[in-house]
Amino acid sequence: MEDKIQDIFGLKLDINQRKKSYDFIETFIETNVTDWSTAPDTEAVEIAFTETLKTLSNNELAFLLVHSGYIPEFYGHDSSQETLYSKLVESLVCEWAQRIGFSDTALQKQKSNKEDVTVKIDNNIIVCDAKSFRLGRSQKAPNVKDVIKQASYIKWLDQYEDNECRAGLVTFPSLLDWKNNSEAYQYFSDHHLPILFLFYEHLSFLLISDSFNHQTIIDLLHNYEDVFPESSRHKAAYINGLNNSLFLSPIKEVLDNFLELSALVIKEKVQHSIQRIEAKAIEVKAAIESHINAMKLEQLRAFTFEVTYENEFGQMLKQLANIKDYRPH
Repeated sequence: MEDKIQDIFGLKLDINQRKKSYDFIETFIETNVTDWSTAPDTEAVEIAFTETLKTLSNNELAFLLVHSGYIPEFYGHDSSQETLYSKLVESLVCEWAQRIGFSDTALQKQKSNKEDVTVKIDNNIIVCDAKSFRLGRSQKAPNVKDVIKQASYIKWLDQYEDNECRAGLVTFPSLLDWKNNSEAYQYFSDHHLPILFLFYEHLSFLLISDSFNHQTIIDLLHNYEDVFPESSRHKAAYINGLNNSLFLSPIKEVLDNFLELSALVIKEKVQHSIQRIEAKAIEVKAAIESHINAMKLEQLRAFTFEVTYENEFGQMLKQLANIKDYRPH
């Protein structure tokens, strides 16, 4: 793999350097936020992260993009860590857009009723939703409503006057893609409201290829009716539309090689994530065993009771607390 990475990305990356890239965002968070007892200063962390991204070459950023969009399993669900990680993926997309020529692109600071990233140059505005998901989520692919709501794009776009490129963009981690058909693809191929759906590998390829810039994206969105004359639930129809417009031959052959390597990189990232979780499981198991072995009999009985009670009735106790807190009684 190292030779292929050097050929395509111009980077000499051994396995340890690749693992460093796989953990890049997580490591940055760990270094820059040491106290989670209060909510972190998200804006300050985003600014620092953007400054760090700007030190990367296009090829280094492209390699980072390939395996992006996967939230670490060590973060609690709906936790501050998870939220911050997702925000830094948005920062990554913002940096990508600026580098391909959307010079006025900015992250949205407003927390509701706004897109994640405003991709912009002059009077061309594309509202972007940068998606991140866990590898270990219970469904292979997310619910469509968690990925795209046309009404939201209409609301976001209505806030911009004199917009010459009324369109949307969804950036998405490819391992969470739908297998064949999905209502999502029907939305993405609806030329009445162009919403371009690109994997992070596509963003990476667009960045390092000399054949693309911001105008390529703008032209595609302006010609969306020609690319997708009819909306379709079929994944193949959407991919064919991109291949017959954005990725025409001979670019298609180069893209195929790029995606083949990207698949290997992402597979290695998954293996890396599995190894980290399994190592953590061994560590936690050993700590629990040591703690239990150090207990006296009465302590052990009390501990067993508490654990069993929480396991069998803990969720009901949480629901009881919610009833007492929120309902008249």
